[in-house]
Amino acid sequence: MFVLFVCVTVNTTNAAFPTGKQSAQTVVAGKSNLSSELKDSPASKSELNKEFSHLKKESRKGYGGGGKSKITAAILAFFLGWIGIHSFYMHQKKKGFIQLAMGVIGYVAYIAGAISATSGSGSISVLLILGLLLLLGVSIWAFVDFIRILTGGLAPEEGFDR
Repeated sequence: MFVLFVCVTVNTTNAAFPTGKQSAQTVVAGKSNLSSELKDSPASKSELNKEFSHLKKESRKGYGGGGKSKITAAILAFFLGWIGIHSFYMHQKKKGFIQLAMGVIGYVAYIAGAISATSGSGSISVLLILGLLLLLGVSIWAFVDFIRILTGGLAPEEGFDR
């Protein structure tokens, strides 16, 4: 891909700023020679795919299309970390589902324990304590992730753009 870009750029530059006698046939012939070279080379297709994927990643970084913001990840970890939103944001799905399950189960157990404690015997329910422990555990986990995001210890595979 890069070779094609360079050849087209050189041919365009020569057309715009001619340095000597050149005809339109030279430009067309140069382009056809390049395509025949690419067809003849066995490794050219894989090399072109590799170069294209590299360029694709680089083009996303500059415009924010695929990259992630460190500040956004940190804010999500701080406020919604107990349900794993920051992990989903950073494409860590397995970790995100574990945090989501712990958060939801903890919240439901806490509510069920609180309802049974206020409506029944008046004693603290096992569900209430279990829910609090689950919520406390996932909250500490999210706070540690928050600190790791800010210090650079936790990042998505493609890295942060900003």
